[in-house]
Amino acid sequence: MLNTSARRSLRRMGALALLFLAGLLPLTWATTNAATIGEQRTAVILVNFQDDVSQPLSVADAHAMVFGTVSDLMWEASYQKTFLSGDVFGWFTIPVSRAVCDVNLFAVEADKLAIAAGVRLADYQRLVYLLPQNACSGAGSNSGPSTPSRLWVTSNNHTPQMIAHELGHNFGLLHAQALECGSASYGSDCAVQNYGDPADTMGSGYVTHFNAAFKEKIGWLNANGAPAITTVTASGSYAIAPMSAATGGVRALRIPRGTDPASGEMSYYYLEYRQPTGFDATLATTGNLTKGVLVHVGGVNQTNVLLDMTPGSLASSTFADMSDAALAPGRSYSDAAAGISFTVKSADAGGALVDVTVAGQAATCTRAAPAVTLGAGASATAGSRIDYAGTLRNLDSAGCGATTFMLAANVPAGWNGSVPAASVTLSPGASAGVGLGVTSAAGAAAGTYGVGLGVASSAGGVHTAGAGSTYTVTPSSSVLPLTSAVGTDKSTYAKGEVAYISVRVLRDGTPVAGATVRTTVTLPNGSRTGLSATSGSDGYARHSLKLGKGKSAVGGYALQSEATLSGATAAATGGFVVR
Repeated sequence: MLNTSARRSLRRMGALALLFLAGLLPLTWATTNAATIGEQRTAVILVNFQDDVSQPLSVADAHAMVFGTVSDLMWEASYQKTFLSGDVFGWFTIPVSRAVCDVNLFAVEADKLAIAAGVRLADYQRLVYLLPQNACSGAGSNSGPSTPSRLWVTSNNHTPQMIAHELGHNFGLLHAQALECGSASYGSDCAVQNYGDPADTMGSGYVTHFNAAFKEKIGWLNANGAPAITTVTASGSYAIAPMSAATGGVRALRIPRGTDPASGEMSYYYLEYRQPTGFDATLATTGNLTKGVLVHVGGVNQTNVLLDMTPGSLASSTFADMSDAALAPGRSYSDAAAGISFTVKSADAGGALVDVTVAGQAATCTRAAPAVTLGAGASATAGSRIDYAGTLRNLDSAGCGATTFMLAANVPAGWNGSVPAASVTLSPGASAGVGLGVTSAAGAAAGTYGVGLGVASSAGGVHTAGAGSTYTVTPSSSVLPLTSAVGTDKSTYAKGEVAYISVRVLRDGTPVAGATVRTTVTLPNGSRTGLSATSGSDGYARHSLKLGKGKSAVGGYALQSEATLSGATAAATGGFVVR
């Protein structure tokens, strides 16, 4: 699964892994990177062997896997910048034995058959070969970032994760590694776990987002039109939006920690925040990975490793120790040599807040709009009170002092809105519970209305924020049951008779007067007649229907009634027969 830029790591994996690189690229292939932004025209080629013509998956399943799940992952992870489109071809039986391990030969022979079948391979920038099991014991392999890029996956690994993993190599990504340092998070006596990052498709994660440094490398973060990564050069408080959020603010922080001796480039701590939403939903059951901030060390053109911020909690001989790698709220990490420390102040569904201290850099005050939430919408009858619970968080940087925020209710005219406390004083990063009480006007019509909580401070517009919810006014009785069937004076009539129809309207078992009742009569020939009446003091609305004398009048008649009163409705059905 390694690309050509990982040749050094492959040497540690033995001769079999090197076999995937030997002669992998025909001389006619270019070596420039294929684009990682925009539509990725992809051909999926199903290939089997002269001595194994099995077809491990259908064309439809292959299409759904590549152009469904994998493409959807790329679309989400790239923030709607990259997706796969294309076609599935085959199965093609190549004149090669499954006892041979030569992925280059597999591609050459499969391409010949595809072209002979009319496939224009030149129309595709990415080629995916899916094969039965063969002598190549590896799960998958790839050409690296060539044009066209190629990847091969065998049948016991025909999964979205494997396709996405190899495609990541085609994009130019290495494996998502972790660094196991025993009882420390980072140090000199550490071992690299090659697939050790459990929150990354390029590691041991299933189908999840790539890490921030990887996304930066392929232009999905910190590029023109892409979400930002903040480079921290001064002490302060910094907010991070969830990596999987479709919209929002900064997706990661990178804190310079010194020059990397191998590349000669600046090395960084990358801080990112993952939440169990979208394709990251699978992380919900993996330790604390969605309950704190993940910390990587590296750079765009360097080895990038996940650090364990809860070191020594589990056996270091397995990948399991990385399942709680996140730096949880209230915990800190320090790098004395680099003069850096950071503390996770808070982490919730909306994002994480991190205080960073950089040696020699005084904390500056950067104001930011506070984060305000308000409870979900609720329902009540006119004149009733609904209380909404919410939160307010100060997102100013650590260099700012405490701020007093003023709170105000925003409700429809004629309604009453109140707040438990007119003001709340919060230090940067701190949160407090807030509330809103709303009483609707006694004469408010049934419907849904917007209500809100506004926040401001003496700092002016930068601290102006708000949160909204809904108040649904329901009728004084939202239940207006009818009898189980519309009544008629007889169940069977002769032609020319009058059918007397009655509908009784009840509320909590009590007759209701003044309800408008409309009844639709569907005749045997499909035509319809409408009747209307108002319920009396006994709750009955009464109709009469003169029946025809012709042959077409014979048959079943269907009745459907609807009663309406003060915005509440109820329905009943029934019928009769004419012979």
